[in-house]
Amino acid sequence: MCSSDLSAFAAARDLYTFRQDVTFETLSPTTDLPDGSYHQVTDISFDDAGRRQEHVLFAPANTLQRVTLTAADLDDVAHRLPFILTLPELPGYALTYRGRQRVDQLDTYVFDCVPREILKDHRYFQGRVWLSQQDDQIVLIHGSAVPQDTRPGHENLSPPFTTYYQPIDGTYWFPIYTRADGTLHFPARKDALSQSVHVRTTVRYTHYQRFHATVTLHYGAEVPTTPPQN
Repeated sequence: MCSSDLSAFAAARDLYTFRQDVTFETLSPTTDLPDGSYHQVTDISFDDAGRRQEHVLFAPANTLQRVTLTAADLDDVAHRLPFILTLPELPGYALTYRGRQRVDQLDTYVFDCVPREILKDHRYFQGRVWLSQQDDQIVLIHGSAVPQDTRPGHENLSPPFTTYYQPIDGTYWFPIYTRADGTLHFPARKDALSQSVHVRTTVRYTHYQRFHATVTLHYGAEVPTTPPQN
């Protein structure tokens, strides 16, 4: 992937608003049906400095009981699940070429991507990346957010995920859907036995619209309890 492609892609993403629909679920060990859920629909935009801005459209009550969402989990949704390898981040990753592969109707180059170093209080993507042979853009990723913290009382675990991308406006491949599914194994603590929890996450990225902010948008504080209409 060349530097010009990375720079152009990072700049283009900050010119688009989009809607992010996130659902975290825990699944019952007896029925494999959801027994707790967190759901939030948010409109995402960026200011002139490229800073992410969020306007919550829909946020019913959080019914998760067997796991707790952390700030790291929400940061993963914003930055690791829709993995975009920007030019400033590139030196922090080692890419190993694994060959070519046909994905649907696309010819792709396949790379393993791992962080060169795990810095304290930083999270990274680790896994496999598929790049379109035509334009060197990411079209598919599969991996995990790292590091996974298994220290009792400090657990920060997340399941492996897959993110799919598609071209927007015929030019740039943006993330459109993420699915994560797996069992998290929490170690035993003094006040609790070890626990395994089957979790599932889905994220949909829709309503991409080209927009460059030159004014500040002001939203009301009310959060509706019914889903937004498409």
